[in-house]
Amino acid sequence: MNVTFSINQFRWSDTARIVTFLNKLSCAETTETELSERLFRQWHEMPGENPELDCFIAETARGEVLGFLHMITEKPIRRSIAIQSVAQCTDHSAIAKQFALTARKFAGDQPTDVLHIQINKEDHEWRVALEDTGWTSVKEYWNLRWKSENRHLLEKVSIPEGFGIRKLELDTDIKIFTEIQNESFSEHWGFCPNTVEEITARILMERSGEEGILLVHEGTRIAGYNWTLYASNGSAAIGWVGMTGVHPDYRGKKLGKAIVLTGMHELFERGANRIELEVDSENVPARELYYKLGFEKVSETLWFESPLQ
Repeated sequence: MNVTFSINQFRWSDTARIVTFLNKLSCAETTETELSERLFRQWHEMPGENPELDCFIAETARGEVLGFLHMITEKPIRRSIAIQSVAQCTDHSAIAKQFALTARKFAGDQPTDVLHIQINKEDHEWRVALEDTGWTSVKEYWNLRWKSENRHLLEKVSIPEGFGIRKLELDTDIKIFTEIQNESFSEHWGFCPNTVEEITARILMERSGEEGILLVHEGTRIAGYNWTLYASNGSAAIGWVGMTGVHPDYRGKKLGKAIVLTGMHELFERGANRIELEVDSENVPARELYYKLGFEKVSETLWFESPLQ
């Protein structure tokens, strides 16, 4: 079969056409989930990121974008991650294979021992491309959704006695908040400890902000948190439960349910039409909590792994 595309290094001057491609691929154009160039830049200007070295484009000779690959290197846990977006086209399978090879080559030059990539469970061509080249499926994640028409069924918040909930204050809470997040997820698969600089950059991104981060506390001690995101195009809005963490010392006290419910109520007060989140299919306590709150599974993704020699 003739090769009708090439894999090229991303340049900042490609930003507009990559953002257009990603919005078309996700059917997000003119919707509340439409990706802005500003948010794209914020993601790729994170501490340690250099998109002109770690991002790649699959494109035709005429400059039509067919795929985008973003490589992330997590040095503290010696892991590389390949984030891929490939159009449904005649070259889909070939691009998947080339991206898999590109990811391996890139990761092989980094101080990492393992490479991971996430794909839609229904994407048969990606699965074949990975399985045929020695990748192994290691994790399954579920995407869940809660619709606003069920809002009347949403439970009222009941905060366990002795605890309170307040919003994050960036200037005074950022250090302890970073510590709580790292401690809450220290045993979670694939979690890489974050620095204060990384967390601060994420909080200041479009869709995020101090107003979307709730802290559950016992006196002056922070016990857990719920980090939500929000986006609106004026006529529709969406919320995401980005992360929910409870410090190991405070688990089993129903704090997770209280703080997630508080975050959901606040998202709906801001105008969200629906709320979405992603959960590890093997995290039974979290999965069951979300189901009990009324979330429904809408899709599944698979994480594949490739050891690096």
